Amino acid sequence: MRKVLAALLLLTAVFLFGCIEPKITNVDKKWGAVNNDYSELIVGIDIDNPLPFLPLKDVESSIFVNGIQIASGNAEKISASRITLSIKIDNDRIKDFWISHLANDEKSTILIKAVPVINLFVTEYRYPVEMEQNLETNIFGMDFGDRSIAVAGREIFALKDIKAERGKVTSEYTEILVRGTAINNAPAKVDIEKLEYKITLNDVVVGQGTARISRTLEPGESVELQVPIMIDNSKIPEWWVTHVKNGEKTVAKVSAKLYIKTAGVGYSLDFGETSEFRTHLAD
Repeated sequence: MRKVLAALLLLTAVFLFGCIEPKITNVDKKWGAVNNDYSELIVGIDIDNPLPFLPLKDVESSIFVNGIQIASGNAEKISASRITLSIKIDNDRIKDFWISHLANDEKSTILIKAVPVINLFVTEYRYPVEMEQNLETNIFGMDFGDRSIAVAGREIFALKDIKAERGKVTSEYTEILVRGTAINNAPAKVDIEKLEYKITLNDVVVGQGTARISRTLEPGESVELQVPIMIDNSKIPEWWVTHVKNGEKTVAKVSAKLYIKTAGVGYSLDFGETSEFRTHLAD
């Protein structure tokens, strides 16, 4: 009995010191169930286990974005050579993903951790597996170009070099700054009144409203405008479902209408732009 115990202890020591250790031969990922509550990421890990008679007890798994844990899960199936993980992402945590990503200048490190636990007779052996990928986007770096209003063939107002860029990001909202140079080419003053806008992600309306401007330009005057428009971050989980179901692809669209008045007559100027971005959690 003592010889058997000594042999087991020696085998355990050899395993723990890395002389005999399972090797990861392949990792594959795909989406499972996706609904309004959670998104299931299924991760398969093939293992070359030199000691298949030592069973896997469990597999602990989690997903981190910029160090923030957004999901955890357990093994769905375990064999000597194959682990299948079911990692369920609570869709409400996607808002944390969004906020961290944009606040970090649209850059993220996504880390999937899996920790298989092997029974080694008198102890447990854990060997972590990590899958890391970097995500970089430019969702709202949009260039709308130039727009103008003409009356009877004469330009009376122009908005030049219209651009959008990300502004402040909080837990409640994401600010998008619309910038441009407003030029009054009319013989009378121009009142710039407001900007109506709508922001969609895969046709999910994540921001909509009116930004008041109340700026007056004298004839021949130009001014740099900066108008903040807002995304409601509570809409981000709803967008995420469409993103995953669309193959982790999103079309972002900003549509806007600027209202002005000159010589007692009101006019509107329409502009908009789209961009596309992808993630690769299941690639």
